[in-house]
Amino acid sequence: MSIAPPREHADWQGEDVTVDEVVARLLRLNREHAHHAHGHGQTRTLNLIVAAGPDVPDGAVRARLEETLMRFPSRTLVLREHPDDRLDAAIEIDCAVLDAPGAAGYCHDAAVLYADEERLRHADSLVRPLLIAGLPSVLWLPGTQPRPCEAPLARIVDAVVLDSGPADVPREAFARAARLGAAAPVRDLAWMRLRRWRQRVAATFDVPQRLALLNAVERLEIRFGGPDAATPLLLLGWFAARAGWSIQRIGGAAETWSGTAQRGDGGRVALTLGSNGRDGAEHRRGIHELALHADGETLRVIEPVAEPGVAEAFAMALRTFDEPAPGYEPALAAIAQGLAAA
Repeated sequence: MSIAPPREHADWQGEDVTVDEVVARLLRLNREHAHHAHGHGQTRTLNLIVAAGPDVPDGAVRARLEETLMRFPSRTLVLREHPDDRLDAAIEIDCAVLDAPGAAGYCHDAAVLYADEERLRHADSLVRPLLIAGLPSVLWLPGTQPRPCEAPLARIVDAVVLDSGPADVPREAFARAARLGAAAPVRDLAWMRLRRWRQRVAATFDVPQRLALLNAVERLEIRFGGPDAATPLLLLGWFAARAGWSIQRIGGAAETWSGTAQRGDGGRVALTLGSNGRDGAEHRRGIHELALHADGETLRVIEPVAEPGVAEAFAMALRTFDEPAPGYEPALAAIAQGLAAA
């Protein structure tokens, strides 16, 4: 069993401060640790900006950051809203101490900025002086409620990470993703959790006879359970975009959705999303089946094994933020069209 190395920690807190003061304090902490006898080294690979919604507790954000710290060391900047007309800050540097001869420890630093709503509307001016030049910047938006700071921050980063899945109103979550996507590439964890579903469905239609079936589909059914309706809706949008269908209307709430799509040849397809109660499926979580009904036949695609969880999807987003996300934008546009018509 491996034993975690001992750690050294230093921090500072200030009330009613300026950004320049925060920059100076953070620089001082880093300099002190750089000259420490243990020989701490900086291992940061990106600037990670975190703007959590009011529906996300501090503890949940910190827990997720601790999970990913070793794999994705970063300069972490966390923004939180408070009601007072001032800027408060808390900064820290955390270092691992390695006892092996010649080995250097590694350090990560973070700054938490507490600001009122008006300051957060100009969050780019708060964050920009704290970014490490030459490193890519990623904006992580935990929670589903929009923040006043997210629009200005999206304009200065290389990618935005969010999760449409937990949204109570998928229409609003998708509109938010599209809006932010106009400023920076979006890595939607709901989309990334569909990776194996998309692979499984695409492989199913590698057979020419099954591909021809798309021109005769009369009904498409996606069976799922749980409160996450955004993820199966994204799967529907992706399938429709790939098949050349137009989603005419899709509406519903919670675990029951229905609508219609038009095939490329003008034929009508009935859409049904939710649990039909078969095989105790109403108690299962997530997507567990996609079924196509055509000419009295049914083609079923069953649940893939070990679909990525939230933590794995988050790690994947940070690992691939600078790569294209083919299919996401067409899927988002296809489902948004249907939701708008409902």
